Amino acid sequence: MAANFVITDHARQRMARRNVSNRQLSFILEHGEETHCAGARLVHLRRKDIPEPFQRVDEFARLEGVTVVLSSDSPTVMTVWRNRRHGLRRIRHKPRYSC
Repeated sequence: MAANFVITDHARQRMARRNVSNRQLSFILEHGEETHCAGARLVHLRRKDIPEPFQRVDEFARLEGVTVVLSSDSPTVMTVWRNRRHGLRRIRHKPRYSC
């Protein structure tokens, strides 16, 4: 699925810093929960989103808490971040429209 997306230079830097590969990005986009917020699409991978067989594979189990920010109008990955503790809570409390 990530093959259909354009990945910005900023997103590539963040993926490298957070040790997220293109294969793992595809996994997140396929299995994560999508939320629309502040003019962007956010895909957040929760523990319950990871299918049972993959929960025992470290490559995918460690992706819990990773969020991918996509452009709302084009298939572009803008950035990637990891926040296991407060990931969804912070996303849901963001302003609907940024100034």
